Amino acid sequence: MELKLPPGLPQSIIARVIEFCNVNYDIREDPALGVKYPVLIGDEESLEKAKEYLKLITELKLALRDIARLARKHKIKAKVYAEDENIRELLKIIKNDIANREFVEVVDEKIEGEVIEVLDKKLIVG
Repeated sequence: MELKLPPGLPQSIIARVIEFCNVNYDIREDPALGVKYPVLIGDEESLEKAKEYLKLITELKLALRDIARLARKHKIKAKVYAEDENIRELLKIIKNDIANREFVEVVDEKIEGEVIEVLDKKLIVG
């Protein structure tokens, strides 16, 4: 089975989804329109998981990018905590894909701070 990817999706997000969801990446060509488009290839269960991870990784990456940008602007190091251990580990991996990552630290101990919701996942930023 195939899952057609939306145009403009960053390669870093596609690479993380391939890494986590056991799917393959390929470029297909539509002969009628003469355009090429990216797809993920895998079984139905893996592609469903890939859809969820595409959304989750994209939103978490955008949130971390914004947090890092604000932290750099204010010359501080922002600490980010997620109660869900899987989300916390995912944040640690995604952090490597953003600019200004030196201004963000994903911590394992609960902190006091602002609560941000990203796709029903609560992040605490302090």
